[in-house]
Amino acid sequence: MMGTARLRSRAFTLIEAMVVLSLVGILAVLATLAFRRWVHTAYLSEAQDMVNNIRAAEESFRSENGGYLSVSSGLGVGHDYPATTPGNFKTAWGGSCSGCVSGVQWSMINVHSSAPLMFGYSVVASNTTASSGYSLPLNGGTLAAANGMPAPWYLIEADGDTNGDTVFTHVYGLSATNQIYIDNEGD
Repeated sequence: MMGTARLRSRAFTLIEAMVVLSLVGILAVLATLAFRRWVHTAYLSEAQDMVNNIRAAEESFRSENGGYLSVSSGLGVGHDYPATTPGNFKTAWGGSCSGCVSGVQWSMINVHSSAPLMFGYSVVASNTTASSGYSLPLNGGTLAAANGMPAPWYLIEADGDTNGDTVFTHVYGLSATNQIYIDNEGD
């Protein structure tokens, strides 16, 4: 009788194996969600950094030329650079600009990127008239400071569709404030 107790198998039971597999599955889901959030945060950081670079370039242009440069023919999708309609892809900086004001290129304000970008960027400016027609949507409200800024002024918009669902995240910068405004951050 004593010998049969020693021959007992030392394997996992079915319930133990199912518990282990369930835990591994839960950890995999949590890791996937954390990775997606990290990627989205990295793309959002790209947009904030580029808006700050464009802001610095506009200020440098103004100190050398006496005013800001309106590079884009309008704000937002359709006027963005390097891709006029950003999506779930990256585009290299430095090509021609189809959304730019005629005869104006981004190189004129000395903005560069060292890597391909997920977001598209546009900037409008005026040195003679107050801003009008630029009420920027922010999480259901509007950014009143964008409408009626006294001259000289500029407005920067970054647009990104990081997951390809046609819901854009927008990042705004303007001459009236040093703040960066983000709309649809959870996209």
